Amino acid sequence: MRDTKVENDVKRGVDTRSTRTTRILNTLIHAPEPTTVYIPQEEQRPIWRVRLQRNWPFLAVMLLAALLRFIGLGDKPLHHDESLHVYFALQLMHNMEQWKDCFGRITCYHYDPILHGPFQFHVIALVYKISQILGAPDHGVNTTTVRIAAALMGTALVGFPYLMRDYLGSRLTAWLACFLLAISPGMVYFSRFAREDIYMACFTMLLVVSAGRYVRDRKGYWLVLVGAAFALSYATKEATFLTAAIFGSFLVILMVWESGVRVAMPERFQLHIQFGKQAGHYFPRTMAPVALALFGSVCLPLAKWFFAFMKSLSITITSNPSTADTYVRDLKDQTQSALPWLAVSVMLCVIVLTVRDVLAAKHPDRQRAPIYTPASRVDAEQQPVLSTILTSSWVHWFAALAVSSFLFILLFSVLFTNLHHGIGDGIWQGIYYWLEQQNVARGGQPWYYYLLLIPLYEQIGLVLGIVGLLRSLRQPTRFRLFLIYWMLGNLTLYSWAGEKMPWLMIHITMPMLLLAAIGLEPLVLRCGGFFQQSVIAQNGQKSARRKRNRVQSAKSARANARSKVMMVVAVVATIFLLAVTLQNMFQVTFVHYADGPYEMMIYVQTTNDVKTIMNKIDTLDQQKHDGRHTLSIGVMSDADWPFYWYLRDYTDVCYGFPIGCANANPEVIIGAGNDIIKTQKQYSAAITGNSKGVYAFQRYHLRSWWDEGYKPPVCVPSENDYCQGQPKWGGIGPWLWLSYGDNPPAQAQFDPFLAARNVWNWWWLRTPIGSTGGSTDVGLMIRSDLSGLVKP
Repeated sequence: MRDTKVENDVKRGVDTRSTRTTRILNTLIHAPEPTTVYIPQEEQRPIWRVRLQRNWPFLAVMLLAALLRFIGLGDKPLHHDESLHVYFALQLMHNMEQWKDCFGRITCYHYDPILHGPFQFHVIALVYKISQILGAPDHGVNTTTVRIAAALMGTALVGFPYLMRDYLGSRLTAWLACFLLAISPGMVYFSRFAREDIYMACFTMLLVVSAGRYVRDRKGYWLVLVGAAFALSYATKEATFLTAAIFGSFLVILMVWESGVRVAMPERFQLHIQFGKQAGHYFPRTMAPVALALFGSVCLPLAKWFFAFMKSLSITITSNPSTADTYVRDLKDQTQSALPWLAVSVMLCVIVLTVRDVLAAKHPDRQRAPIYTPASRVDAEQQPVLSTILTSSWVHWFAALAVSSFLFILLFSVLFTNLHHGIGDGIWQGIYYWLEQQNVARGGQPWYYYLLLIPLYEQIGLVLGIVGLLRSLRQPTRFRLFLIYWMLGNLTLYSWAGEKMPWLMIHITMPMLLLAAIGLEPLVLRCGGFFQQSVIAQNGQKSARRKRNRVQSAKSARANARSKVMMVVAVVATIFLLAVTLQNMFQVTFVHYADGPYEMMIYVQTTNDVKTIMNKIDTLDQQKHDGRHTLSIGVMSDADWPFYWYLRDYTDVCYGFPIGCANANPEVIIGAGNDIIKTQKQYSAAITGNSKGVYAFQRYHLRSWWDEGYKPPVCVPSENDYCQGQPKWGGIGPWLWLSYGDNPPAQAQFDPFLAARNVWNWWWLRTPIGSTGGSTDVGLMIRSDLSGLVKP
């Protein structure tokens, strides 16, 4: 079929390039949802072509996301935590090759909350195996394949807003959300990182999408996906408890609101009757706000008590570890004993419900007395959540429970090889470890950590997220209010939690970026309308409205001009924010991905020196042993990770050197830590002057990190403050650090101009704000009789 619209435009002398451009905008803004209509046989097109034409903008942004996440995926050396994850995933793959031998064996991989949930180990092991089958380099195990699962799930996450386009308001808002997720510095960087947070973020978004779709569509598979997403998120990271707290509390709030929405306010309290319609517009007409206020007055004190209890429980656990360990062990044993009875009870309920449904189907005409149920009092329009909970089929709920339980048992038992301990560990050990870590406060970051980190990277998401928040409050829907609650709830809980790390920021920025799309939508619509009007004016066409209003008043002309100026300012500001965000994403992902002192988001990172060390070891092995990986290597305790993974193919490696090592004079020694100077003196030929049994020494950076001068100053004990529980070290505070770095002059005060200059220089020139000397060093020592082959 020819495009008759374009053909007619050409005949009239209209610029067809402009009309095609407007159609691109219309694809996003005005594309209707598919409807069933009669189309003549000769004009029918394949369904895939129709869907491609409608959804190509979403496919394009998904392609952009994939490129940003997969290009150079294996270039970055493995982070300390990554090396742990991928090493034990490799162990799991080898275990599964001998699956029958792993039943009841402690030497096989089993769930350990120190390394977080078992999902990532299973999925990385699966990628290893598929890569081996496809003939990937290094037998399918390399720095690219270890991150493929993270990159895939980070890419999939970008497409989820498409499934929420009706909740977000339009296809355009959904596309903007996809785009912002695709280019977000945090989302891109941690999608290229073999850590569990990107998996958890993907499952959290899937949980939101599936729950929303089930409320609208009532299709059973959406509820099954809800159960699967929650189980997989729980099997990924213990922070799912925080997600459950936020989502669960919002669900309860909605239920409280809906329970009062159909109860009219007593007439004497209907203030719109007393003060008039205009004044009464701001006063409630139903009991829903009253029910919510009463609920809040009860729950807020309970929440305050609960957080205080969790804090004290964390302190108690770390103060009495043996007692706590015993108590948790008993809990796990009791859980193991109770689970069979719980399974039997569930199956009995299923049998009873099934028999009831079968009998009802056999006797559909049997008269029954009307029975009062809560479901009969629910209005699906005004109370969609209550209606979903009370009127959904029990089969849907059972299927969701069955799938989530199966995934939980499958992963925590490590494919059923550790059933006896895996289930109890999965239920109790994760929360136990999480509570322990809250008092440890790993990282020692201040409460304002994310308020400093996010503005440094997520400029367009932060500014437009605030705009979207305000717009959502002015034009609220339940989903918009949920996004606000989700974002602020995550910001509060992750700032309250003891452990604060940069990878946790994505759980805050994800709902923030959805709000940013809501905030950006009106500007894009207005620009699209302005562009279309410009095209019409360029082609000499006049609309009927333009003819009727040919003579405008001076006041309306000034208002129109002022509106256009504001639009131009907003567009320029948005383009600037986008440019800064893209610059940050490019720098942290493709330039300084291994330079901790230049990127706050990196925190601590293995440097490229590790690749230099491995190149030297591989070269020496090639020259001395023909590349058979039989070079004798001693690795001191402080250098175990990431070298456990990098030296995985070498067969003569002793870790913890020299303790317990049969060979006291290996060909290569790798040492690190605070005693590296002592190690150099002990083994270096240049210092001892003895060429027999000594080593040529070279010092490298093993890890480097971002300056932490933004931390609050160290507490100084006084008569009124003993600094109990305060960190023993710190910085100079965020304001002085932004102004002067980590070495301010005496009596210095916050200088906003210096702070702005420092941030600007970091944005565009990557000039570090603080010092760049923070590192843990490693020494490579090659035995003197071999140092002629390869210099260290």
